[in-house]
Amino acid sequence: MRTIETVLFDLGGVLADWDPRYLYRKIFSDEAEMERFLSEVCHPHWNHLHDQGALSFAGSIPDLQHRHPHYHDQIDAWQTRWPEMLKGPIAGTVKILEDLKARQKVRLYALTNWSHETWPHAIERFEFLNHFEGILVSGQEKLAKPDPRIFELVCARFRLNPRETLFIDDNERNIQQAREMGFITHWFRDPVKLQRELIEYRLF
Repeated sequence: MRTIETVLFDLGGVLADWDPRYLYRKIFSDEAEMERFLSEVCHPHWNHLHDQGALSFAGSIPDLQHRHPHYHDQIDAWQTRWPEMLKGPIAGTVKILEDLKARQKVRLYALTNWSHETWPHAIERFEFLNHFEGILVSGQEKLAKPDPRIFELVCARFRLNPRETLFIDDNERNIQQAREMGFITHWFRDPVKLQRELIEYRLF
């Protein structure tokens, strides 16, 4: 079993419970229409481009409103009501992070796909971010997972050795890319399974 010196956490879906449905279920009365909106209008690739720093709200919101005028207000809500997409911290994983911090066996960093425009909401909301020695935010770097360049960047900036770094993410494509680059990986599903694996790695 490889020695782990660093744990590199994803944030959304691992430590922070983010889902646009938390907002749009308040806006749409029809679940099927909401799902069409989230798959065809404010779709995942469009959101990813914001995480990547390739789009800004100033340009992307008016463009979508022009192309989908009947969803003008719903599109606007993506920016003006974005914090309502954040349900809160994922308590079980935050407890794991706190325990790792207290034990001081490993270095703790985060690598997140997050728009630079909405990142201030996370800083304001989540005290657990203070547990990390460093956080690399995709929107600030104009690179996003699973681009291998962002993994190279996080290693260079924080002096991480992939072969001694456990990378935790809920996105399978990100996990596959990290594994190809030599990281030890955990495809996150729930805190219980994560803690079980950390015990196997003798981090608990």
